[in-house]
Amino acid sequence: MPPMSKRLLALSLSISAVLAACTADTPSTPAAPDAATQTAAPTATDSAKEAVMPTLMSDDIHQLVPAGMTLVDSVRGDLTGKGLDDALLVAAPPTAPEAELGQGSPRSVLLLRNDGSGQMQVAARNDRLVPCERCGGMAGDPYAYSRIEAGHFTISVSGGSRQRWASDYRFQYQPQSNSWQLASVTREITDTVTGQNQRQELEASALGGALSFADFDPASLPAAPELEEQLN
Repeated sequence: MPPMSKRLLALSLSISAVLAACTADTPSTPAAPDAATQTAAPTATDSAKEAVMPTLMSDDIHQLVPAGMTLVDSVRGDLTGKGLDDALLVAAPPTAPEAELGQGSPRSVLLLRNDGSGQMQVAARNDRLVPCERCGGMAGDPYAYSRIEAGHFTISVSGGSRQRWASDYRFQYQPQSNSWQLASVTREITDTVTGQNQRQELEASALGGALSFADFDPASLPAAPELEEQLN
C-alpha cells in the first residue's frame, strides 16, 4: 500500500476511536414518560375529601345492641342540646316460648352519645322503663314510641283492654351532672266503652328530688289514677 494511503487509513482510525470514546462518556437522556402513564399529584380538593370523617350511620349503631338482645327501635336526635347527632335504642331480651300474657323481662333503653367526631358510645342505660312485649294486655306490645328533642327525650308506653292506660316519661339533660334526670310523667287511663277518663301530671319537683334516667323505676312512682266504678 502506498505511504499516503497508509497515513490516511491511520488518521481515519484515530478519528473513529475519538468519536467512540466521546459517545461512551456522554450520559443518555431518558425518554419523557408517556402522558398516559403519568400519575397526577394530589390536589387540595383530594386532600380535603380524605380529611372528612364519615358520621356513624344507623347500621353501625345497631352494633351497640347488647349481645343476645333484639333491636326494637332506634331514634336519632340531639340528646344533650349541643347540636350533635345522638341516638336512643330500645332492645329486648330473648322471650321464653312458654311465657304467658303479661310475663317477660322489661326491655332496655340505651342512650348513645356522640363524642363530636361521629363515634357513638353508650352513655346511660335503663332496664325497667319499657315493659315486656307481652305486658300490654289485649292492646299488644306496650312500647309506643320514643321522641328526642334538643336536650330532652320522651318515652311513651301504653296497654290495657277495655281500660286503656298510657304513660309518657320525659327526661332532661343536666350538664352539671352530665346525666339525664326525670322531668315529668304524664299518666292517663280511659274506658273505651264509656269514655271515662283520668289524667295525672307529675313534675319531678313533686317526686322527692332528682331521679336519674339510669336509676329510674316506674314502680317507685305514686299509684296511677283509677276510674270510678259505674253501675250498669
